[in-house]
Amino acid sequence: MSIRSMTGFGLAEGLTPSGTYRIEIRGVNNRFLEIQVRQPKFTAGLEQQIKKEINSIISRGSVSVFITCDKEQEETTLTWDKASVDNYMAIFHEIQSTYNLDGKVTLSDLLNFSDFIKSESTTFEESVLWGHLGPVLADAIAAFQKAREAEGEYIINELKKIVEEINRTLEQVELRAPLRITEYAKNLSERIQKLIENPPDPLRMETEIALFADRLDITEECTRLHAHINKFYDDIKKDEPVGKSLGFLLQEMNREANTIGSKANDTEISHLSVKLKELIERIREQIQNIE
Repeated sequence: MSIRSMTGFGLAEGLTPSGTYRIEIRGVNNRFLEIQVRQPKFTAGLEQQIKKEINSIISRGSVSVFITCDKEQEETTLTWDKASVDNYMAIFHEIQSTYNLDGKVTLSDLLNFSDFIKSESTTFEESVLWGHLGPVLADAIAAFQKAREAEGEYIINELKKIVEEINRTLEQVELRAPLRITEYAKNLSERIQKLIENPPDPLRMETEIALFADRLDITEECTRLHAHINKFYDDIKKDEPVGKSLGFLLQEMNREANTIGSKANDTEISHLSVKLKELIERIREQIQNIE
């Protein structure tokens, strides 16, 4: 099983004894699983079985199944009863002979006694209908799954590109982070030199710089963000639906990016933090379609 999109389309047609079926399956993203079936009245009894088949291949999404058939379940065939017509004709001739009546018996006369015309209907049991419709549905599902897998593969490739960009941006943050402390120490020393004539106490300077470094340390945030990225790569390799879990993981990634930005105290890191959040948001948009 590969990562599948909730978006897909499948189509199949099949000629059966009960008619030619055309089945379309369309899927779009949804937080939960919703299945709608539109079908001929005579197949209404198969709706639960159809939903069961769809439910077996998708756990999230809004799925619409459209089924049409070129025939109705009941095909009416008209026949006529020759024995009844023979009886009617014999009676007509007997009446003519008895009462010495002229004229011929016409079809219009016979149609006044239309009980000799009979209709026969062909019906199919639900089990037989399922034997006709089921294989066509299976073909439509196979096409639907193929489309979902193709879309899912495309999304995963796009996600990998974005995550790689997040990795590169995070590396820039980690390279820049220690330089802030060095620059802060230099700027602090220069400011103090301007304010006082005597050199500042080195121990006091070291303490101030250490406090600054501790307050703005983003090592843990970067480490956790790296861990989340690794978890992301692991999740997209799983043989199960991961859309929801990726959504929760992105919340954690965004939290770390926000914390990095709030601790930045540096224009470059602030800009990199904004970029991280933009990239995470792009991932969030993409995974909306992942099952």
